[in-house]
Amino acid sequence: MNIYGEGRLSHFYRRRVRPLLRAGRRWYHRQKEALKARRAAGAGASEAAAMAALRSSSARQRWEAAMTLGRHPQRSPAAIAALIAALADEEPFVRWKAAAALARQEVANVFHPLVEALANGATLQRAGAAEALAAIGGEAVTAALCRQIGDPEPLVRQAIAAALGQIGDPTAAPILAGLLDDADPQVRRAAARALGQIASPAAAGPLARALARPDQPLLVRRALAAALARAPHPDAQPALLAALADPDPQVRGYAARALGQIGNETAYERLASLLADDSPLLKGTVADEARAARSLLERRGRRAAAGPIEGIRP
Repeated sequence: MNIYGEGRLSHFYRRRVRPLLRAGRRWYHRQKEALKARRAAGAGASEAAAMAALRSSSARQRWEAAMTLGRHPQRSPAAIAALIAALADEEPFVRWKAAAALARQEVANVFHPLVEALANGATLQRAGAAEALAAIGGEAVTAALCRQIGDPEPLVRQAIAAALGQIGDPTAAPILAGLLDDADPQVRRAAARALGQIASPAAAGPLARALARPDQPLLVRRALAAALARAPHPDAQPALLAALADPDPQVRGYAARALGQIGNETAYERLASLLADDSPLLKGTVADEARAARSLLERRGRRAAAGPIEGIRP
């Protein structure tokens, strides 16, 4: 193309195409701003309607309202306060949806109201605040939860333990270990499960001592044995060996799994007593766990001591 032709194209672009492009961009930005304004107005309207629905006599309308408020991460202080009030709803599903909606908000907007609710709210509000804070996570949340670990209500202590386990901060392990001596079995169970989630070997000692207690209910024993399978330590072997004779198959299976990771020759020999235990577990049987544990001990060199060879004095 010659210089004359290029000049005509450049002139056409400046006179016709570029003004059209500029006009198109201006139109796009106007439409974008208008859509943003409509959405903001709609959000405001739906927020007001949802806040009113949170006070409905219908549980379905209340949890749907909580879901609606959870769809936008920057709700007003009034909406956040309404959701915190809903944490005390008589319907568990409403409380769950309110906690989930609070967890979806901008952290800066909900952290302090949730910490205040955790400390001074009604019982259900304190438990719900712990659940919502668990979804936020972080060091500040862990510190706030640990400060309230001595709450007078077992339900709240249970919720705090579950929240700390969900966050998984190892610094909370000593606090949770203290709950293994709680008077309420559900709190002890929640603490054991949380320690299993954190999986800190430093918690094996308190877990083993709690498992060795003769008065532990079934679900607590299961949680303790499962936690030791996730956070094994050689110091826990005596309690785990005793747990091989537990009447519950799941406890025996967890104990066998833990011993496969930390056991010695004594554990290898004692696991042989479970090789005929066909009690079903979620996957396989107790015997399967015992065989897997013995195989792992063999690979680690923790075999049973060899017996005396015939004709040779030991």
